[in-house]
Amino acid sequence: MQDLLVRALSENLPFVIYREPNEVTRLGWFQIENHLNKVTELEKSCFVFAPFSGEEKVVFYPDECQLVQDDQDFNVDFSENEQSLENSNVDKSFHIQLVSKGIEAIKNNSIEKVVLSRKEEVPINENSYEIYFNRFLKKYPTAFVYWFYHPEVGVWMGATPEQLVKIENNKVQTVALAGTMVASDSNFKDVVWGDKEIKEQQIVTNFIVDALQPFTENLQQTEPYAFKAGSLIHIKTDIQAELSNKENDFKVVKALHPTPALCGFPKKAAHDFIVKNEGYNREYYGGYLGEWKFNNLDYSDNSNLFVNLRCMKIEKSKAYLFLGGGVNKDSDPESEYYETVNKSKTVKSIL
Repeated sequence: MQDLLVRALSENLPFVIYREPNEVTRLGWFQIENHLNKVTELEKSCFVFAPFSGEEKVVFYPDECQLVQDDQDFNVDFSENEQSLENSNVDKSFHIQLVSKGIEAIKNNSIEKVVLSRKEEVPINENSYEIYFNRFLKKYPTAFVYWFYHPEVGVWMGATPEQLVKIENNKVQTVALAGTMVASDSNFKDVVWGDKEIKEQQIVTNFIVDALQPFTENLQQTEPYAFKAGSLIHIKTDIQAELSNKENDFKVVKALHPTPALCGFPKKAAHDFIVKNEGYNREYYGGYLGEWKFNNLDYSDNSNLFVNLRCMKIEKSKAYLFLGGGVNKDSDPESEYYETVNKSKTVKSIL
C-alpha cells in the first residue's frame, strides 16, 4: 500500500484508505486516473463520499481502482505538546449568537431541534499527513477512520463514531447517537444524563424509526445506553430492521440522511436554518462515506456507511475542524460553545 500512497500523493491521484471499527486491516482504493465521478443515486458498487447538502456524491468504482489491504502500522508517536483546546482566534460570540438564534427558532415552533456547528482553522505540518492518519488509527480503534483525497475535492481525514446505516443480507442496522459529556475517571456507564441530552437523543431515535418504517419490517431497538467515543460519552440506541424489498436500500439512505444527530428536526426546516445561519459551507462534514454494495474488497449486496463527523479538511499547512452540537429549547448558548471545544479534542489530540 505504501508505494501506491507515495505515487498517489506525488501524482495527485485520488485515493481513500480506511479502517472499519474494531478491525485491524486497512483497506485502500487507489484510482488509476484522476477523473471525478459524481452521481445522484447509488446504484453500482462503489466507495461513496457524500456531502451534507446537495444530491451529488463523489464515488470511486472498484474497476477504476487498485484495491489493496494491509495491517495497520502502529509505529507512531504522539506529540508531547498538546494543542490548546480553546483557540483564541475563534469568534466565540458568533457561535453563542448562532445558538441563541437556534433556541429562539425552537421556541417559535419553527423547528424542534437543530445541530449548529462552526469551522475552526489550526496550523499543521504539511509533511505529517501520514503521521496524523496513523495516530487516528491508533487512538480510535472503535471508530471508522479514513483518509480521503481527490484533487477536485481536497484532503479529508477523520475518525467517526457514528454509523449511518449497515445493510447486510437484507438486515438494516443503524444507531441513534446524541447527547455529549466529557468522560471522567469514574465508570462512564454510571453517568447521569440531564433532560436536555435525553430529549435530544430521543428526537434522533424517533426520527430514525419513523424514517425506516415505510421501507422495512420487524423493526427493533435497544434501550438507550452510554457509549464512549474517545474522550467523550454519548447516549446511543441500536436500531435494526429488515428491508421489505431489496430495492429499498438506497431509499433508506435518502430517508436517514442527514439525521437529526447532524442536522435537526424536522429535517428540511433544520437544514434550511443551518444553511441560512451558520455562515460557512459544511461541504462533506455531516455527509456520509463508506462502502456501497461492496464488502472486504469484493462485490457484495452489503453496504456500510458512516456519518462524516470528528473530521478535518486539510489544505497544505492548515487543517479545518468542524465542530457542532445539538440545540434544543433547554440549551445554554455558552455551554453549547464549550461542547464544541470539547469535541475538538478528537482531532486536536492527533495533530
